Amino acid sequence: MRTSKPTAVKEDYLRAFFRLQEQGVDSVRLVDIAGVLGLSRSTVSERVRELVDQGYVRHAKYGQLSFTRRGHELAKKLTHKHRVIEVFLHDVLKLSKSEAHVEAHRLEHALSDTVIKRLGAFLGDPTTDPHGSPIPAFK
Repeated sequence: MRTSKPTAVKEDYLRAFFRLQEQGVDSVRLVDIAGVLGLSRSTVSERVRELVDQGYVRHAKYGQLSFTRRGHELAKKLTHKHRVIEVFLHDVLKLSKSEAHVEAHRLEHALSDTVIKRLGAFLGDPTTDPHGSPIPAFK
């Protein structure tokens, strides 16, 4: 098992998986992730295989996927980053919700944990993003 940091693209897969679980999808499958990301199942299959090799996800029976502890923590952290950035862009810079989402997607991969923690503190540690989604706790 390789333990390198995933690329921004693979981080997107982890966030998609996390969002599906937030929406109550108990048995996440490749086709579910493909649907969220708007990609083919074969493309998703290859990336997920890499995430399995890196120790972020594991395959279960019947094609179901599950997070490893490491994968879940990273997906939660990425979701936290994305949503805090959305709050800043929407509430402070007055971008629309859709514009804030697009920009947050770009920035979530670039901003350090330290910057996100300080940004969250600056914003008063918000608990929901502009769309009403909860911001998961992040250490």
